[in-house]
Amino acid sequence: MTATPPAAEEDIAKAVREHLAGAVDEVKFTRKGRMFIAARKETVKEVAIWLQGFGFDHTVAVSGVDHPTEKKIEALYFLSSYSREDLKRVVVSLSVQLDRENPSLPTLTPVWESANFFEREAYEMFGVNFEGHPNLQKLLLQDNWDGPPPLRKDLKIPEMA
Repeated sequence: MTATPPAAEEDIAKAVREHLAGAVDEVKFTRKGRMFIAARKETVKEVAIWLQGFGFDHTVAVSGVDHPTEKKIEALYFLSSYSREDLKRVVVSLSVQLDRENPSLPTLTPVWESANFFEREAYEMFGVNFEGHPNLQKLLLQDNWDGPPPLRKDLKIPEMA
């Protein structure tokens, strides 16, 4: 589903709210050119497909934030556009709150192939399992790493002897 190019940020946010009503919890511009969208695990793929069709055609990054006191991991997709002039200046932060004990969500590589390596990095660094990922294995850490995900806030680094 493609949409008519919006003229301004308010129009972009309005289009997202209208087309994704019920699938997202929040849509807002946090500052000029930066849109935040909070989706749920069960709707994130639907949201991603719509955003891709709207013109957000690639991932800039996939990362996470550890919220240990809330027992949540926040998965974040950063999206932009190569194809639409009016969207090139916009970066979307697509956020999904996950259970910290079992953080998992469907992979978005079928929507954006560019998410492949970024999801692997988030898997490795935050422990997020991307269900259905074509190659979810270590990317940056050495093969013998058996500790917890290194960007979790409760990681204890042993002292050097």
